[in-house]
Amino acid sequence: MKIKASLFALLVAAVCVFAQEAPADSAKQASSMAAQDSAARDAAFQDILGQNYTPDGYITALDSAAKDSLAKDSAQAESSSSEGGLVLYDAQSSSSSPIRHIGVDAPMYKYQVTVGLNSPSRGIVSLEYIFAQEIFNANVHFTDYNSHLLQIGVSAIYFPMSMRYFYMFLTSDWFKGKYDREKRISKNEYEDYEEDVNYWRVVAGIGGEFLFMEHFGAYLEAGFEFFAGNGSYYTHLNKDYGTLDSDKIVLPWGAGLLFPF
Repeated sequence: MKIKASLFALLVAAVCVFAQEAPADSAKQASSMAAQDSAARDAAFQDILGQNYTPDGYITALDSAAKDSLAKDSAQAESSSSEGGLVLYDAQSSSSSPIRHIGVDAPMYKYQVTVGLNSPSRGIVSLEYIFAQEIFNANVHFTDYNSHLLQIGVSAIYFPMSMRYFYMFLTSDWFKGKYDREKRISKNEYEDYEEDVNYWRVVAGIGGEFLFMEHFGAYLEAGFEFFAGNGSYYTHLNKDYGTLDSDKIVLPWGAGLLFPF
């Protein structure tokens, strides 16, 4: 009987010890689960903070190398923007091989060479500087040369629309020439002499241009011209004789090729 009583007492004691240890283990397990949940929430929050917006969407938790590459590409985009427009770089691109997203107002070019048929704003050949893509160009051009006359000028070209299909221009040309004249010195006597002429031509007009390839396109334009010289204004210049008159009105037009770079 004493043995049975002892075994019963040991069993009761074991049950009491287990009952005391079980709540402690449950508390530890609950605390561990709470810590894991907190860590998961922190990781999710850090993922949200690590998201970076790009034109293609969101990139989550970029590593340090990717972030450095994105920073370099952003600096390149800002540099390009300072040159006259906006260039977007893909976040997945690298500094050595950027993936560019170019919009309608991106500065694809800084200069442009044109070759045409005596066009009113660009002459036979011109060199243009693109101040702001889709907005404003300026050029110097060469229009005509012969034994009597040299014609060169400058033009301002404005694009009022968001795309470079339509433009307006204002051109100023300088005519420098020498022509043989004769003057009457008596009833039947004439004296030959050479006259220097300096005239200015102003042309206002419209035009259109289109790029067929990245560095090749064409344009067509027309305008209205008038001349200043000899202390007055005229609508016509006779290049053969170097004389100005207002006997007729000429609407100059021209076409040519574009080579932007």
